[in-house]
Amino acid sequence: MKKLLKLPLRIAALPLIALLLMFQLISSIIVGLTSVATNLLAMVFFLGSVAGRIANAPSILIFQTVGLGIFFAFAPHIAGWLLEKVTDLTLSLLDFLLS
Repeated sequence: MKKLLKLPLRIAALPLIALLLMFQLISSIIVGLTSVATNLLAMVFFLGSVAGRIANAPSILIFQTVGLGIFFAFAPHIAGWLLEKVTDLTLSLLDFLLS
């Protein structure tokens, strides 16, 4: 009886697994390519905050540039963490499918 109840769920999980795998592949490529650009942007904002400090810019502008630099530095790591969660979901669906 339990196998009869799991069969429709397993059939429904097949296209979902395929979609998650394609999403994971495309997202990994995008994050890998854009992480170079975001790290360069982070360095530009950090150097801009140093230049603003040297030029006696208002401190609010310096804090804003540092904040943007931190955001761009950590954005690829946050995206990678979210992709790991998608991987965990895909693996749990595969485990359900194969059990």
